[in-house]
Amino acid sequence: MRLLDLKVQNVRGLPDIRLQPSGKNIVIWGPNGAGKSGVVDAIDFVLTGRISRLAGQGTGGITLARHGPHIDHDPESAVVTATVELPGFAEPLTFTRCMARPDEVECPEEARATLAKVGDIVRRGGVI
Repeated sequence: MRLLDLKVQNVRGLPDIRLQPSGKNIVIWGPNGAGKSGVVDAIDFVLTGRISRLAGQGTGGITLARHGPHIDHDPESAVVTATVELPGFAEPLTFTRCMARPDEVECPEEARATLAKVGDIVRRGGVI
């Protein structure tokens, strides 16, 4: 999978950011609190519907709905959209998830099964 475009709105301290790696490797750097982890969390969220750092043992009651969006925004306005190249598809695919409905993904119907497989691999700690 190659990430072509990522748009993040009101997720994990990122009020509105757009990255366009165009399928190339990118480096994200900056001081503490700049939003580096927020970018990784946004990618995790759009692929899986969760943010792995906000789930599981040791999170002390953190929830996706309360702690995933930016502190000044409600979950309805917290949205991630990604455009990717996936094997088996001639054209790039765009899909979107909203923090208010993390189990729902907006994507072309023909891509749902493939996206579900990608999400499963990522949830198990794999790399695409």
